[in-house]
Amino acid sequence: MIERTDRSRPRWPRLAKLALPVALLATVAVSALAATSTLRYFTWAGYDDPSFRKPYTDKYGSGPQFSFYSGTDEGFTKLQSGFTADIAHPCIHDVKKWKEAGLLQPIDRSKVAAWNDLIPELRDADALVLDGKHWLVPWEWGASSVLYRTDKVQITEQSFTILTDPKYKDKVAIPDAFDEIYQLTAVLAGIKHPLDLQESDYPLIEAQMKALRNNVRFIWQDPAQLEQAMASGEIEVAWGWPNSFKNLRSQGVPINFMLEPKEGLVTWLCGFAHLKSATAPVGEVYDFINALEAPESGKNLVENWGYGHANTKALALVPKADLEAIGLAGNPSDYLKKGNFLGPMSEKQRERLQTMWDLVKAGN
Repeated sequence: MIERTDRSRPRWPRLAKLALPVALLATVAVSALAATSTLRYFTWAGYDDPSFRKPYTDKYGSGPQFSFYSGTDEGFTKLQSGFTADIAHPCIHDVKKWKEAGLLQPIDRSKVAAWNDLIPELRDADALVLDGKHWLVPWEWGASSVLYRTDKVQITEQSFTILTDPKYKDKVAIPDAFDEIYQLTAVLAGIKHPLDLQESDYPLIEAQMKALRNNVRFIWQDPAQLEQAMASGEIEVAWGWPNSFKNLRSQGVPINFMLEPKEGLVTWLCGFAHLKSATAPVGEVYDFINALEAPESGKNLVENWGYGHANTKALALVPKADLEAIGLAGNPSDYLKKGNFLGPMSEKQRERLQTMWDLVKAGN
């Protein structure tokens, strides 16, 4: 705010008095023409970065109204319990479950401005196309892996086993995200087909869940919680995402993100779903989606968060060296497939594993 003093007073007060009503009229005229934001966006904590949605706020002046979940299972439960929103941000493994629960509307491809520029392997992935219709507009993709303080942790081999190493007991944190924790424990247990388990696999996974639980100081729900703990030194090793790596490194924290663990990265794909509970105008729903799918918005996602973006034109705006530094320079489809991809599993298997993890978290 500029503090007005005698030296900063207008030299022509009469002209200023005349100009004020004109300026007010102009402001009122612009406001009358501007759209008003009514959109409600249900997403992961931390995804309210304004650089992702500039075309939307340019048009609507503000918004949307954000509501957050720590994981898509929490989001699913809230929606089933009657919570309403216009757009949600689930991931590829959620689509079938959310659709069958009656939570989603099919995507109108004709209203997605960048549809033909989206990476085909992501846009048309089998898990996103059900009954001949698309149910998710892919947006961000990438990997989850181990973050560690390089001034406190010395590694001779990149491996997820550091998370269960007793040496770091009470110096470890993991997210409250069931699908990632399950995939991580399945990898640690050496399970070959984690999306299609055999009966003999369950005790192995449970043992790894307990080993993980016994080593962690806390389970984080918001990336900011993790980042504060790592910056202070309370946490030295964590399961996290590239955006936390980027944020911590920008603060000067000595940090690394495992890009080549011997077990392979845990990879994922998420995007935008149009909810059946939506009340915002359809045009506004797709204005928001189009804003986040725009090339400049995608460039910000890649450069600021370290995630891949579904729009090929967005990736083309990022220098190749920057993509290589975060492991995203290759073919996105190959990148996702060579890791431990978070795909859909049967609901029976999922429920059994979810119950197992809930009991383990509770100390059983």
